[in-house]
Amino acid sequence: MSPLNCPYSKNIIEIMTTSIQAKQDIETRVAGWVQTYADTITKNYREYHIHTLKGNLSGNYPEYAREQLDAIENGTANLMYFKIKTGKKFYKIVQMEFDTFQDRNEYREGSVHAFVDKKTGQVYKPASWQAPAKHVRYDLRIIKEREFLFNSNNTGWAGGYLYLR
Repeated sequence: MSPLNCPYSKNIIEIMTTSIQAKQDIETRVAGWVQTYADTITKNYREYHIHTLKGNLSGNYPEYAREQLDAIENGTANLMYFKIKTGKKFYKIVQMEFDTFQDRNEYREGSVHAFVDKKTGQVYKPASWQAPAKHVRYDLRIIKEREFLFNSNNTGWAGGYLYLR
């Protein structure tokens, strides 16, 4: 009997096909989760900025604070946001800051906020612009950890939650 006619060969092929599909499914889900994660960090920064400006309404520069709050409300504020860059092994979540120096008036890359493994969804604190730190901080495949990261009250835009717990 040839190996292809063996009754077990169909089962093995089905198992291998299912395994490949599951890996592709996880990678597709990770991509969507990373976008939600970046959006959540952006939301945290927006909420933080609004809270700070509201506190300044009774401070030394209430006119500036009111002007900035109005710009946020009407959608003309150039707030910092977090963008995803795709690498070979990781998604890199990068802070994008609006630069007005010498009338540039454009968004520029700031620092790396986090790295996310494209295949596994494991979240790492950055060690540098190019590499993550050694230890996994969160895993997007774990529902409880994913829900934590998708709550803007938990994911501070400055990244303090990424330090080892």
